Amino acid sequence: MSIRSSFAATARRLPFGIGTVTMLLVGVMVASVGVVLAMGTPMESSTEYRDGHLRDYAAEPDVAWTQSSDTLPGYRADAGIEVVDTWRDEWLLAYPSGLGRAFVLVNARSGSPLWNEPVVTGLGGCGLNDLGQVGCAIKLGRVPDGFYLIDDSGAPTSRTDLDDTEHVVGVGTDYLRIDQAGYRVTMRDPVGHEIWSRTFAASAQARTLSDGVLIISTADGGRFVLDPTTGADRLSCSQCDVTSFDTGITVQYNEFGHERVETYAVTGGNVATPPVSVSESLRVLGGPSSLPVLTGTGDGQVQATQGRYEIRDPARKDALWQITDPELSKANTKPCGTEVALALKDRSRVFYTLADGKRVGRMDAPAFDKPETNIDNLSCVGSSGTTLIFADPDQITAVDTTTGGIAWTRSVIGTTEAVDGHIVLHEGTSITVLRPH
Repeated sequence: MSIRSSFAATARRLPFGIGTVTMLLVGVMVASVGVVLAMGTPMESSTEYRDGHLRDYAAEPDVAWTQSSDTLPGYRADAGIEVVDTWRDEWLLAYPSGLGRAFVLVNARSGSPLWNEPVVTGLGGCGLNDLGQVGCAIKLGRVPDGFYLIDDSGAPTSRTDLDDTEHVVGVGTDYLRIDQAGYRVTMRDPVGHEIWSRTFAASAQARTLSDGVLIISTADGGRFVLDPTTGADRLSCSQCDVTSFDTGITVQYNEFGHERVETYAVTGGNVATPPVSVSESLRVLGGPSSLPVLTGTGDGQVQATQGRYEIRDPARKDALWQITDPELSKANTKPCGTEVALALKDRSRVFYTLADGKRVGRMDAPAFDKPETNIDNLSCVGSSGTTLIFADPDQITAVDTTTGGIAWTRSVIGTTEAVDGHIVLHEGTSITVLRPH
C-alpha cells in the first residue's frame, strides 16, 4: 500500500475530518500531506503562572478586588493603572499623580495597600528585586531627588545618588537603571554601587523574564540579551523579536528575504549559545503559550495552499510535532497557554495540546451574529486546564476545548491581561482582578 493510500485509510477513522496522523518519533522526518509528527516530549511545564498558564478560571469568576482613581490617593486621571511588577503575593502598582507617577504595593489577593501611603516618584520610577525590596528613583517628588529603598511602611530610606535615573527594573538582588534620555543603562546594587554601565545608540527599555533573562529593546529596532552580571551581549540583533517560553527563548529575524527563527535553551537565567535550532522561512505565532508555534513566512507562505505548523521546545533541536492538511487554514491559528486552536478553512477549529500533539476537541464555525465569540477576532489571555480565555475590548470569552462550547463570558470596557496567573481588567482609571476558583 502506498503512503498516500495508507494515510487516506487512516483519515477516514479520524474524529474531526482532516487528515491528521500522530506518530512516534522516528529517525527521519516524513514529508507528507496531512501528517502530525510527534517528535518527543518537552520538559515538564513550570509550576509558575507564566507563558499563558492561568489559575482556575474554568467557571465564571467573581471580582476579587478593584482599585481606581476613587481609591488611590492623589490620582491624576489621565491614564490607567499599571501592574509594574510582582513578588510572591505582592503587586507593585503605578498610576498618574503629581508631575508624573505614584507607586503603591498591594496584597495580590485583596488589593489592600501594604504601605501607609503611596510613593510619589515624580519623573522617576520603581522596581522590585528578587528579594521583594522596592527601589525607587525619585525626581521632583515629595522628598529630595535620589534613589531610595522603600521600607515596609512605604517610607523612602537609604538615599543614594539619583544619577539621572528615570526607569528602574529589578534584576536579581540589584536594580537596572535607565537615565532620563534613555541611552545610558546602569546596573547598581541596592546601596548604589555601580556594577556595570553601557550606552546604546537609541533610547532603551528593559525587561526581565521570569527565568532571569535580561532583554534590552531599543527604539531603532535593536534587541539585546545581556549577561546581567557583566552587561555583555549574550545575543544581539536588529529587525527581530525575542520571546520567552518555559525552557528557552526564540529569536525571530524579520528582515525581508532572510526570515528565520532561532531557538536557545535557558538554564538558570543563562542563555546557551550557539542556537539549538535554526528554522529558515518560519515565524513564531503571537500569543502567550507554553511552547512556540511556528508557521511559514515570505513568498513560500503566500504561494502555499494550506496551513503548516511546527510546535517546538526551544531547548530541543527537532520539532516536537508538526501538522499540515488541505483543510488547514494559513491564518487565524491561535496558540493559547498549553493548547493551540487550529483554524480550518471552513472556519471551524480543532484544539490540540501543545506538549504532545493530542487532540482535545473541536469547535463549530462561529455564528455571524456573534462576532464577540469568534476566536479569529480575539486575543489569547491564557489557558486554565482545558478552558482557553480570549478577550477583546468588549468581552472576555472562555472556551471549553473539550466540548467546543462557550464556558462563560464577561463584558469589559478596556483591556484584559494575565498577571501571575490572575485575570486582570483595565477599564478607564480602574483595575479589577477576577478571583480564581
